[in-house]
Amino acid sequence: MVPSYIQKSSKNMPQHIKDRTNLQHFIDISIRLTTEKEPQLLLDEILQVVMSIANSDAGSIYSITEDDQLKFETVINKSLNLYLGGGSDRFVSFPNIDLYIDGKPNQRAIVAHAVNSGKVINIPDVYAALPFDMSAAREMDARTGYRTQSMLTIPLKDHQDDILGVIQLINVKDSNNNIIPFSEELVTLIRSFASLGAIALTNSSLIKEMEELFSTFAETIAMAIDEKSPHTGGHCKRVPALTLMLADAVNAISKGPLASFSMSDSDRHQLDIAGWLHDCGKIATPDHIMEKATKLETIFDRISFIDAKFEIISRDLKINYQEQIISAMKNGKPVEVQQLERLLDTELKQVALDRALLQRINVGGEFLGDKELAQIERIAQHYHLVINDVKTPLLNDDEVENLSIRRGTLTAGEHDVMKRHMDVTKNILDALPFPKHLSKVSEYALGHHEKLDGTGYPRGLTKEQMSIPARLMAITDIFEALSAVDRPYKKAKPVSECLFILGTMVEKNHLDPDIFAVFIESGVYKNYISEYANPEQLDDVDLNNLPGYKPIR
Repeated sequence: MVPSYIQKSSKNMPQHIKDRTNLQHFIDISIRLTTEKEPQLLLDEILQVVMSIANSDAGSIYSITEDDQLKFETVINKSLNLYLGGGSDRFVSFPNIDLYIDGKPNQRAIVAHAVNSGKVINIPDVYAALPFDMSAAREMDARTGYRTQSMLTIPLKDHQDDILGVIQLINVKDSNNNIIPFSEELVTLIRSFASLGAIALTNSSLIKEMEELFSTFAETIAMAIDEKSPHTGGHCKRVPALTLMLADAVNAISKGPLASFSMSDSDRHQLDIAGWLHDCGKIATPDHIMEKATKLETIFDRISFIDAKFEIISRDLKINYQEQIISAMKNGKPVEVQQLERLLDTELKQVALDRALLQRINVGGEFLGDKELAQIERIAQHYHLVINDVKTPLLNDDEVENLSIRRGTLTAGEHDVMKRHMDVTKNILDALPFPKHLSKVSEYALGHHEKLDGTGYPRGLTKEQMSIPARLMAITDIFEALSAVDRPYKKAKPVSECLFILGTMVEKNHLDPDIFAVFIESGVYKNYISEYANPEQLDDVDLNNLPGYKPIR
């Protein structure tokens, strides 16, 4: 049904009342430019206003698609009692109109011609002899049983003179209900309203483009970091995915301490951006630390140097013993020769064992105990090389420090360098002039290394100082790292072990127990592993003995 608003035209109003009414319409729509979030609804209202002002029988709004077509957004026809699209609940089924046919401007449709030429087209009678091909209008009339006569087509242009859409009015009527042409005065008035519609479309387009630009920028930064570190290549992509999965689960929970939590679309969007930017500071982390897959790796893995030094030690042992064996043989001491050969064999075997031990320790895949630390110290003190008459230990202090790393591949100093990525992340995010609707991105992104007891970094916040989304990101960041299948220095952990480690951190008051419970009971971890990791990691989890987990009640 045609909106009742435009059924009441201003044709019989005194002129001064018409002018005052038109001005009020203009003011109202101008105000709506700053509040209406759906530009098509505002265009729909503008169409109704100009139809009322002009006493037009029909009108349409068209948008321009990415594939160079004009799409009907709103169609209103009072004679046919027709209202499609726009603010109605009825879909516009009319086919799109091509702007170009066989690579040439479409001459069969006035709206296409208006867009291609960028000109306002005012036609007194579309059935009269015209310099336009009106076959499309005639075909539409034949399809609807309508008679199109006067027509006004106005392209909507943005600040760069690009055309965003079209408003078209049909069959303006006088006070006696006779169809008449659109006067120049009326065209000027309608164009002023149409310009407001163009502003609405421009504002919406600019906002959308800026949102897309920033989102793409965030994803590109994450992609650059992943490219910089192939060993953690998918981390910056997987963390936002897992974060949103858990956030949706927390938002959906209807019982327990988190039942009152709700997340708007804006909050979810900010959390997504935060997920992409959470490690942006790693772009400043040195490659040899980011890429440190073994304990002795710098720009290259120094285990090869130690292998070479072991080769020298083995060679020197052989030379030394061979000299003693030759001397014993010359002196006719066969028993001493046999003893020396046995000693040589024993020492060479020990060299091979110690060499293999350091190769294994260098990988850093398992926790290093006191026994291994003692063996490293023994090797460092026992073996020496003589180069240019200078006695040099097999392992220097830096090599001993790196080999003595108890867990992982980073020394305490390198951990500090890695932790600096959060300071850099904070500096980057603090420097970005986030608009109001993205004001929480920084807080969310910086929360993934904080701990509830205040011992985290970069700001040392406690639970009370962090929002739920910020606390949530800490769990997703750690779970992704534990379950990742693309780390060269460790095997992908089974889910039971990942959850056990998370639960232990919950017990230490590092992670939020309520969010951890949602993570478990919602099955988010299962869905994530199935989609982003290896389903074979999904082993049985004994919830009764899982530390840190308490069922939601």
